Amino acid sequence: MYETFNIIINPEVLLSLAVLSLILYGINLSTLKLSIGILQLMLWAGVTSLASYDAGVDELLSWPTAFGCNGLLMTNSWIIISKILIIIGSISILLMGSGETIMIKPYLSSPMGPTTSVLYRRGDSTPTPILVLIVALSSLLLVSSINWLSIYLAIELQTFSLFILAALKRDSAYSTEAGLKYFVLGAVSSGLFLFGCALLYGLTGETSIQGINSAVGTDVGKILITISLLFKLSAAPFHMWAPDVYEGAPTTTTALLATVPKIGVFSILVQIGPVTNVVLVCAVLSIVYGAIGALNQTKIKRLLAYSGIGHMGFILFGVAIGSFESIQASLIYMVIYVIITICSFSIILSLKLAKDLIVEVGGLSRDNPVIALTLALAFLSTAGIPPLAGFLSKWLILLSGISNGYYLICIIAVISSVIAGVYYVRLVQIIYFQADYPILIWQKLLRPQVPGRDRRVDFSKSVVAGLTFFLILFLMISPNFLLQITHDATISLY
Repeated sequence: MYETFNIIINPEVLLSLAVLSLILYGINLSTLKLSIGILQLMLWAGVTSLASYDAGVDELLSWPTAFGCNGLLMTNSWIIISKILIIIGSISILLMGSGETIMIKPYLSSPMGPTTSVLYRRGDSTPTPILVLIVALSSLLLVSSINWLSIYLAIELQTFSLFILAALKRDSAYSTEAGLKYFVLGAVSSGLFLFGCALLYGLTGETSIQGINSAVGTDVGKILITISLLFKLSAAPFHMWAPDVYEGAPTTTTALLATVPKIGVFSILVQIGPVTNVVLVCAVLSIVYGAIGALNQTKIKRLLAYSGIGHMGFILFGVAIGSFESIQASLIYMVIYVIITICSFSIILSLKLAKDLIVEVGGLSRDNPVIALTLALAFLSTAGIPPLAGFLSKWLILLSGISNGYYLICIIAVISSVIAGVYYVRLVQIIYFQADYPILIWQKLLRPQVPGRDRRVDFSKSVVAGLTFFLILFLMISPNFLLQITHDATISLY
């Protein structure tokens, strides 16, 4: 009886019930406000669990006894920290998406006509908040999984929701292309994962991660599973979907793709014990390709896609090293990467760019100096300029690499960071020192600006941008709290 009650009050089960309730009864309600409230309850539960958790004991949930299997979910400090980060990222995405409008052209005829587009205010009766909740739920289940079956089901639940979100603007060819490309390459990734699981099960007869790790080391099955997870992280050379999907998807969906799913995949990648050589090669390729690929980009979302590939390279470098300090440095890098990405996307959303071109931010310092300063410092932090938070994350990764003898890779990473700094500084130069581009001037003359579409930021986006900007500025000055919680989380892995 106690075990059944323990399952019912589990946060993932409660979130599942909330998602089902919103699907059934949320059509006449403001799903955005309800979704944010639900995630705030989950955040409170996660913080409470972290405060009362003993880092020396791994507490298995009651699922084995209740369902007669050999264990599906587990919790420890690493998992709790990952869950808190996922919930914070999901709340930020929902706040960024509030007030946005989307144009959906129905496929079937309606009383308004077969080609009439319907304008929805994002978060009122659209499926976006519910789908974001499903992505958060699948990510929470993914980081807790200790069985290949539960890992696969969580990844697929996450991926199916992202398919829909990427192709949400049905009247846009770019959005349709993004959804189709993500669907095809996601199917390839899932096929590799299942094939790897089948090979491992045929070799060991086990489906649990601990049982397989104790029986085999490097195997073809583990290599395939590692490659499948690297697909989800958009690490080179498995990055080919990222720039096109980032460009075609709605900006809120792009921010979601860049943060929440990557947290879950990174967390489970560390826990399963990936094939080190594969991760190391992909890390080096990602660092180099992410720096070079963004140099000739003209659209800001494609640039951020290549920037994300480079950041995943640094994170994977820490995972490949495999020491305690490097794993902690990778977790710190992931936390800071999520903070910087949310800050950047919240400002980009508030600017309401027409074509998402980089030159559209020209003259922003004259229109809105505060937003210009925030965006410029966010880009400089992404480049790793001290004393901003991005410098701390790169410095800890490179320090771990030097300590473990990876001198050549650290030199490559430093050179790539210098190359990447070129286009970040170019963005700052466009914000402050470049006048309006001639093409954009003619565009303004031919298509006057719509009243009310100025560069003022609404309240929810300003809250998100302000809090993340505060962390970017002061996390380097006082990183003790972040270092302490990541240290406790990393200890629980050993």
